[in-house]
Amino acid sequence: MDVSHLLEELNEAQREAVTADNGHLLVLAGAGSGKTRVLVHRLAWLIQVEHVSPLGVLAVT
Repeated sequence: MDVSHLLEELNEAQREAVTADNGHLLVLAGAGSGKTRVLVHRLAWLIQVEHVSPLGVLAVT
């Protein structure tokens, strides 16, 4: 499965957060820095690449 579309619009720091190893992840950044974009892309990454069930995900903003 080609998942390059999940990463192409992200900067390096955002890519690192999206593709981080499994486990808890805390993203702290200022307003307008792309935190929600990272969250959405991380969820897509977990579901499409790591095969995590969407029913097992809790995302909080």
